[in-house]
Parts: sequence; structure tokens; C-alpha cells
Amino acid sequence: DPARRITRQSARNTRTATPENQDELVLVYPPSGTGAVNITRGDLKRLDNGQYLNDTLIEFGLKVWLDNVRKEQPELGEQVHVFNSFFYKKLNSKKDISESYLSVRKWTSKVDIFKKKYIIVPINEK
Repeated sequence: DPARRITRQSARNTRTATPENQDELVLVYPPSGTGAVNITRGDLKRLDNGQYLNDTLIEFGLKVWLDNVRKEQPELGEQVHVFNSFFYKKLNSKKDISESYLSVRKWTSKVDIFKKKYIIVPINEK
């Protein structure tokens, strides 16, 4: 149907002609509770070929992974603690290690990392 093709083509042209709002919120994970990660259109662009993942996408991926582990293997899930990539940046930002510790000590105030079998610290450097 020619009219239908024109409609599709004009819709396609409209989408490409209008600039996307890179800050538009696309996904919040988890949808409820604390520690949610906000994924924007700009973050999704980082999934294109030749692009590097950003801290938000890394954190999102690790949260989804850990949630799946906790559902499928609850005992293992309880043995894992995952920091986000900002933890390492903050820890590594000071020259003096005691100052670095002071800047991240609250990040572990609700969890005893010494009781965990696995500690994951993602490092995302350019």
C-alpha cells in the first residue's frame, strides 16, 4: 500500500530529524527501593558499536547480574558484595590512603565486607 509506505517513511524522517534528548530517562532499575540506577537515552547511545560503557551502564549490568544470582543461587548471592565504579574512583582520588579511606568508609557502614566471600570493585578508566 503506497499510502502506508509514505506514512512509515515520513515517520522515520520525523524521528531522525528531531534531536533526541540525551538526558531523557528511559529506565530505572530496580524500579522500587534504594540504590536505583537511572538509564538515559545518552547511556543507551553508549551501547552502539565503537562506544565505551559508562559508569551507569556498568552499575546497571552488575545490579541485574547480582539480582539474578540472588534469585537463582541465594546462598551465593549473600556471599557477594558489589561496589559501583565510583567507589574505586573515590578511593583512588587522594594521595594519602587514610584520606581515601575517610572518603569511602560510609560506603561499607551497612555491610560487613569481611563476611563476604566475593567483593567486586569495577574499575572504569578512560
